[in-house]
Amino acid sequence: MVNYNSTDTLTKATYDIAGYGEDLFLPFTTDTLALQSVTWSAVNELLQEESQDLESYSRLVSDIDTLGILNEGDGVNYHRTFDFLTDMSAWVYKFNLTFAVALQVSAYTSGNHSIDSVTVTFSELLPDKTQKRQIATMQHNTGMANLAATGTNVAIMHFEGNVPFKIAQGNYARIDIQFNSTDTLTATSYEGIMPYFYFQTGALSKTMCESGLQLHLHPALDHAFPVFRDESITNKLDFDGVTKDGFDRSHSVWVKLKLLQLLGYLYL
Repeated sequence: MVNYNSTDTLTKATYDIAGYGEDLFLPFTTDTLALQSVTWSAVNELLQEESQDLESYSRLVSDIDTLGILNEGDGVNYHRTFDFLTDMSAWVYKFNLTFAVALQVSAYTSGNHSIDSVTVTFSELLPDKTQKRQIATMQHNTGMANLAATGTNVAIMHFEGNVPFKIAQGNYARIDIQFNSTDTLTATSYEGIMPYFYFQTGALSKTMCESGLQLHLHPALDHAFPVFRDESITNKLDFDGVTKDGFDRSHSVWVKLKLLQLLGYLYL
């Protein structure tokens, strides 16, 4: 029987290709803009693009009837950016932005007022926040009718993609959202994103969702590089079959000595 010390065993590093990955939700509800009050049951128009598509939304059941519009002020076009500092290198297999855009005209004199379309730009930024590359730019029409009186119109927007791309650890993922609006002549109007919204109208219990970005992530192989570079564990890793620059790590002198020790032929 070969005597060995469990602390002398080596660890084989592997990449789990069978792992499902991680679903990460980043809410747009943390913005500190002013909230314009909306009575949901009194909304004039509720639209949703791609209403037949299913998604794993952040949701709860509620009958709260007073919601809000995050806005930049009376008559100010909504344009915001959101940055997420990545903690590890990862492949994004799919992303989905779902949020409600709303326009409220609280006082009307003349003109037409609507949110015609929304432009979303997804970019990767370097640590100093200079742009490394633009991942996707999408513009979707809201289908929203012109408000030529007081009232509130809401459109639920969906932006998604499933072409995998990689974001490096320490870089930023940036979402830029800009409304393209019609605002002619005279009215008091507020446009923006609703932090929380419903898919149905009425004042009864229904499904409430949170506006935000969903990412389906898989760790990139290089996210483990800091572990492999940790000198305190380097001699505990099994490099069998790992070749770099023509040098087979499994045939290093240290590995041979450890194998001899484990087999009982050498006592250190």
